[in-house]
Amino acid sequence: MAVYHSELCYCVVKATGTFGGLGVAGLSASLLTSVLTTTLEDLLALALCSAGGFLAISNFPGRRKLAVEKVSKAADELSRKVNEAIQKDISQSASQLVQFVDTASKPYQEACQRKIDWLQGVQGELSAVERKLQTLKIDIQNLH
Repeated sequence: MAVYHSELCYCVVKATGTFGGLGVAGLSASLLTSVLTTTLEDLLALALCSAGGFLAISNFPGRRKLAVEKVSKAADELSRKVNEAIQKDISQSASQLVQFVDTASKPYQEACQRKIDWLQGVQGELSAVERKLQTLKIDIQNLH
């Protein structure tokens, strides 16, 4: 988080630097015109300070573009980290849920398996009784 904060501060300082440069040019022009004695010197000071102000303003679009790129890059990185954290959290939650379901359903699975084993035993007994009945039917038919 500190990286994003420092990059944002850097962008704000750069933007402030542009306006600060413009302010310094205006303040310098004001001070120089009050100190200089001739009109020609005043005009020369105003021209130089105006050129400095123009340079400060002409730099602004480039600085703005750089600031937008840095903020965009920081936002993309933050978005990526948030997505990774969300995926990690979802994965952990799903794993914990699977473990809970396995633990909670184990007694029921064991009870069902015991019931299946019992039913298979009963089915085996029924098959044995059915075979005995068939044998008895054959014996009864042979007696007639």
